[in-house]
Amino acid sequence: MIEFLLVHFKEDRGVLADGNRVGVTNHTILIPPNDYKITLEGGGFSPPEQDVEVFDTSIMRPKIVVFA
Repeated sequence: MIEFLLVHFKEDRGVLADGNRVGVTNHTILIPPNDYKITLEGGGFSPPEQDVEVFDTSIMRPKIVVFA
């Protein structure tokens, strides 16, 4: 199965799931269903990480994670 994750940030950054680069902010990421610790490459964002469950998503309803 594949799930859909969309991580919002004011600029493009690498997205890390459990420390592994899985994509780029502001673009839909395809990822296996699971619980993940999501963070961004670089600094200057908050919170520093987010625990998310990526399950039961679709291309029209991705799991949305927002960093400021």
